[in-house]
Amino acid sequence: MFDLPCRLAGVLTFAAWCWITMGARSEEPAVNSSRSAAKQLVRQLGDASYAERERASRKLLEIGLEARAVLDEGMRHPDAEIAFRCRRLWDEVRFLAGWQQVSQIVGDSPAARALYDKMFLADPAFWYELVENPRPLDELFPERRAQLEQAAKQPSVATVILEGTLANTFYFGLQAKRAKPRQKLQSVDDLLRVGRCRQALKDNQDLGDLWDMWANATESDGPALDRLLAALQNKRPEARDIARDMLINERIPAGQRQYALLALAKMQNPADDALLQKTLDDTSPVDMLFTRGVVLKSQLRDVALAATIYRAGQDPREFGFDYAKPDPTTLYSPSTLGFKNEEERARAVKKWSGFTAERLGAESR
Repeated sequence: MFDLPCRLAGVLTFAAWCWITMGARSEEPAVNSSRSAAKQLVRQLGDASYAERERASRKLLEIGLEARAVLDEGMRHPDAEIAFRCRRLWDEVRFLAGWQQVSQIVGDSPAARALYDKMFLADPAFWYELVENPRPLDELFPERRAQLEQAAKQPSVATVILEGTLANTFYFGLQAKRAKPRQKLQSVDDLLRVGRCRQALKDNQDLGDLWDMWANATESDGPALDRLLAALQNKRPEARDIARDMLINERIPAGQRQYALLALAKMQNPADDALLQKTLDDTSPVDMLFTRGVVLKSQLRDVALAATIYRAGQDPREFGFDYAKPDPTTLYSPSTLGFKNEEERARAVKKWSGFTAERLGAESR
């Protein structure tokens, strides 16, 4: 499936040809797609005039899939020029049939078209087969996800193929949800944590937009923590909504809610203050860390305190979180926000209380 050298070169050449011919005919009016008209056009593919052969080719492309039977007959025509052009035209008709469907979701901008080219290149045989033998949309996502899983494990897979495979997974996932909105689809968050997948989402805006649509359509399908971490890693705005929902839902384990606290701390939205305040007294244990010869035990209230301190523009390490380790995704590694004992925890709380009291006093004067 991912054997690139000869196959990819041929398909890229073909895709480039499709792009040029599509641009040349984009403003031509549609024609009646009757069988008799298509037959006449096929005969004209063998005309002595090159201009006439090209005109007939464009007209057949406008007829599209309805010309399938006539093009199929033309592939066996004794005239070599007619047979060659019919084979080439049917390939492009199948190529463009996919684009007509995908463009309804991703738009028809040049960048969106470039994304579809990558989707096609990721598995041309799949797209061709889908045109010739349509299948229920809700059946296509699992195999696209399986292809992504395979691609994510292979560092040698070209970036263009990886981006196309990601886009195919999101696109057919969206189509599956549209066909059966209540079905739950398997999460792809574990695959999106792969470095090359994360980079592809950052580098390709249209792919990132398609990921956003996927995330919105499947927001209730996968584990909340997986969705939160994926959104944080890719700097998606929906991370805040996921974090808020996790804190509101008390059935979410404390070990997962600590990540929601840090996500809200990172986003610095004042409207989230009340949610953080509610967890400042939550003694649920969340983690244990062995570091520098000591054992740190953290509770949800510890993470809430560190998050609150950070939101106030202060460094938690100045208030007793001596082992706090910054993390680019989650702000801090939550396991490093614990204390060796209750005495240290109490000192941190007392120091923060003193700081806030002093600040309030200064503001009231």
